[in-house]
Parts: sequence; C-alpha cells; structure tokens
Amino acid sequence: MDLFYFIFLLNSLHAMASPVIIDILKLKSIQNCIIFNCNENHKAKSLQKVLLKNNFRILTVKSDFKSKYFSHYGHSKIGFVLDTSCDFWYVILDKIDTQLLGGSHTWLVQTDDLSGTVSLLSKYPIEVNSDFIIISKDIKRSNMFYLHEIYNKGFYTNGSSVVKSLGYFESRLTMKRNSRIDLSGVVLKCVVVVLDPIVNQTFKQYLDNAKPGIVDSLHKLKFYVLLKYLEDLCKFRYKLERTNSWGYLRNGSFDGMVGALQRREADIGGTPIFYRPDRARFVDYTTPTWQSRPCFILRHPKYPGGFYSIYTRPLTTTVWYSIIGLVSLAGTMLCVMLKLNLLKEPGDDEDSSTSMAFLFIFSALSQQGTTIIRGATSIKVVTFVTFVFSLTLYQYYNATVVSTLLREAPITIKSLKDLLNSNLKAGVEDVLYNKDYFKRTTDPVAIEIYHQKIVTSHHYNFFTPEYGMVLVKRGDFAFHVDSVTAYRIMRQTFSEREICDAHEIQLFPPQNMVAALPKNSPYKEHVTIGIRKIYEAGLMHRLKSVWDEPKPPCVRTPDASIFSVNIREFSMALVLLAFGIALSVAILIGEMIFYTTNMKRIEFRL
Repeated sequence: MDLFYFIFLLNSLHAMASPVIIDILKLKSIQNCIIFNCNENHKAKSLQKVLLKNNFRILTVKSDFKSKYFSHYGHSKIGFVLDTSCDFWYVILDKIDTQLLGGSHTWLVQTDDLSGTVSLLSKYPIEVNSDFIIISKDIKRSNMFYLHEIYNKGFYTNGSSVVKSLGYFESRLTMKRNSRIDLSGVVLKCVVVVLDPIVNQTFKQYLDNAKPGIVDSLHKLKFYVLLKYLEDLCKFRYKLERTNSWGYLRNGSFDGMVGALQRREADIGGTPIFYRPDRARFVDYTTPTWQSRPCFILRHPKYPGGFYSIYTRPLTTTVWYSIIGLVSLAGTMLCVMLKLNLLKEPGDDEDSSTSMAFLFIFSALSQQGTTIIRGATSIKVVTFVTFVFSLTLYQYYNATVVSTLLREAPITIKSLKDLLNSNLKAGVEDVLYNKDYFKRTTDPVAIEIYHQKIVTSHHYNFFTPEYGMVLVKRGDFAFHVDSVTAYRIMRQTFSEREICDAHEIQLFPPQNMVAALPKNSPYKEHVTIGIRKIYEAGLMHRLKSVWDEPKPPCVRTPDASIFSVNIREFSMALVLLAFGIALSVAILIGEMIFYTTNMKRIEFRL
C-alpha cells in the first residue's frame, strides 16, 4: 500500500471528535500520522495513545516549524486536521505552501463557529480541486457532528466560495460526494493560436463563425468547438486571447501559448499541442484529443530518374556494358577482315576503312541493313550473327520502351531516403512546429533533405498549404503538410488522375495532440473528465467526421487509365536528333574550312 501522511495541527482536540477523525482517516486509507503539537506534551501523548490503539503510526512535530518544513511532501498525499480553538490557527495557512491546499491533500478543520471559520477560509486559495472538510459539533447533541466541504470556484478568476453539506457523524460516519462540475460565474482566460489574418471581424467572431470546409492546420478551430462543448458542460465562460505560436523555447523561456500557461497569464490552452518533455516541466497535459498526421504529399513521377531513363531503364548497367563490348568486338573483327587481302575476291566493295566497319555495326543495331559486299564466308558469318543479335535486342528493347511509356510506373519513392535521392523538389508548410522540428531533429536523412531541398542558397521552400499543394499538382514536388489539410485542398483542386497519382511519405510518425493547462491547475480534473465525457457521448467522433476531410477516393475510370506519350517524354529523342544535327553542321563547317585551307596551300605551292 502507498505511504500516506496525515498531519495534525491542533491545540485542544476534543475527545468527543476523535471517533469522527478516526473514521475519516480510515475512509481515506491514511495510516501514517504526524501530530503537529501546539499544546502541552501530555495532551499530545493522550492523542497518540488513541491513534495508536487504532493502528496509526504517529510522529509529533513542534508548532514553531519553518515555512519550508513540508516542502518535501509536495508530491505525496497529505492530510491536515486543524482545530480552530488553537490560537492563530489560520496563520498556519499562511506558512504552508499553497500547493498543499489542493490537489491530493486532505484538510480536516474542527470548529465550534462554522460561519466564522468559513469567513476566514474564504480568504485563502482553496480551489475547486481541494479537499477541505469542516467538522462542526451539534450544540444540543454532544455525539452529533456535521460535515461541510468548502472550496472556491476560482480564487484567481473572480470565482466565489461554495460551502456544501457533506454528511454527519452520529455513532457512525455518513458521507456523500458532491459534484463540483458546475463552475457558473468562472471566467477562464483562454489563449488560442491563430496565424491567419482576421479581417472585418473581431477575434471572437472569427472563432465563433468558423465553419467546416476551411483550412484548419493542427485542428485549431476544431478544438475551439470542443472547448465550447466543455463550456456548456462545466458552465464556465472564456476570455479569449490570441497568440501566434504554440510555445517554443526562446532565450530560456517559452513564447506563445505555453509561455502564457507557464506564467499563469492563461487558465487553459485554446489550441492542442504535441507531447514534448521540455513543455511537460511547465504545463500539465490532460487527455489526448486527435491525432496529427503530417507527411510529404507528392504526385509520384512516372520516371523518377528523369526522362532520359525511358531509354536506359529497359536494360541494366551491366547489360549495357556487355552490349557495348560485344558490338565493339564485332566491329573490330570486321575491320580486320576487311583489311586482309587474303579475303578479298573479285567484285568486292573497295571501301575497307575502319569507319565503314563501325557504320555497319550501327546500321545493324538500327535495323537499316548494310552496303558491305564481300564474298568471303567469314565476313558473311560475322555479318549474319551481328544482324541476328541486333534483331533480338531490338525486339526486346523496343517492346520494353513502348510498354514503359504506356503503363503506369511502379512506385519507387517509398521512404525519405528515396525522396532525398530523387529529382523531386521539396517544401514544408510555413508553421513554427515544422521549423522547430528541423532545428531539433537528429535524423541524418531529414537534415539532408532540409539542406538540399528545402532551405538552400537559392531557395527557401516554406509555403502556405494552398500554394504548396499547387506545386504538388504541377508535379515533381513534395510538400510536407498535415494530411487533413492536404486532403481538403486535393478534393477541391485536383483532378481524378492527379488524386490517383498522390503518394505519401512520413517524415515522422503520427502524433497525438493534447489539451494543456498551467502546472497544478485546479481545473485539470474538469477538463480531463469533460473531454472524456465528450468522447463517450460521440461528439469527438462527430467533430472529426465534420471537420476532417477524408482522403479523396481514387476511382480509375476507363478514360483515366489511358496513357499517352507527351512531348516531354519524347524530348530525349529530339535532344539526340538536335545534338546530331549540330554535330554534323559543326563537322561540315570544319571540313569546309579544312578543304579551303588545303586548296589554298596547294595553289600556293603551284
């Protein structure tokens, strides 16, 4: 069993109240008692005997304790019992850390003046999450005690003190638990992260009039709708404030929403945030709301290696080298045979140059025939084998190139490494959490993508979701954005074919988003239980179905499955033709210059 501590602060604890206190101790499973002795030692000893008989472990502490005496009990469940007959008993509340007045700590206050005690306690920050029980004795019946609870709906938020009957004790303890969900009259300061400009309306009007169908990065507006449900459930109101950052460390302190919660300038975060260890030291996470799933969205290119790969991809590098070696060997053998006088017969073609041999090889590979006429059997064998080889190679290569152009290309960009090695450009949604991720990440592939594709010496590719998805629609571009945001834009602007081409790559795993409150907030239980009730009622699912755009379906119609070859895919052949024409013209000019120079030199000699 966990160790619990109970501290008695008393002057003269009436013997008749001992059964009430003992029953409450047992009800709350408190076994270890620390007696705060503000009276004579013999009275403290008599109390110890009573408690020891009921199996409580006792420790006595002098009344002149220091204000930091109980600081090491900050995270333990501690109970306090005060006897208001002790002189200046309320001074104890000034010396105790305010953190001990609420949370998991229990206070029992014994009094003969209920109204006076309530008046004094209402001056202290006994928040709605506290456990203060006032024990008052019935004047007419000595064995009758009444139990009341006291708390303030919002000590720092203009809340009011509430006193409710909790039960009574008459030979046995009768207690009930009152609901504290009703916070009527409490105004909570709520900080909402909004990056978009607001025109011709107030900030509250902007939030209240937000409708499904707009771009809502990281569920900002959808979460505000959830807070309005919570407002109706707990009956409090919001004082809205705006910020432009979720909260990141700047010069040792947090900015934005987390900074406002840390400095207690806000009572609740109006926008969900990611779980992060650095934030956990200064804010309290309540319960997860939705999952954020940012990723790279791209239209997978048909030819990831470039359009020249259309003509190189049918054969591997090894096969290309083998073909070059074989045709070079055949050309060399034919050149040697053409120059051997032993193989020449009457009527053979007189052209036996090296260029003729290699022109023959090229014409054979291009299925153009040959003009070499030789009667030697060995030359005929080389010619025949070369044509058979080129015919077989041509049939396979031609069929593969055509099928490559007319079929849907396989998906080869499946990971960040593939994206890094591709020819695609990349961009990121222009929000702070993306920039912060690239500053903190240790993933070497993500760092390389950032420096090679996102922020370079010539480009700074941080864009709005609308513009980033326009680049994705054009092709050859990968954009990192929340999938819910991307799906809405895709449904409105992408064609059927473009939706089918869309492909996703995760930069980091999906993350849950969570509601945040200041550290040790008295409203943590209200927000946590309220969101859980909203889950149970199905409202969270409804919000998600109304606000979140599902992935657009890809329906491949007959028209969409017809592939055609466009000018870009045919461009490499045109480039090769243009290169050949330019080279031939250059050689022609060179030959003309050489011929003219040579003729002048001959004329000069003559």
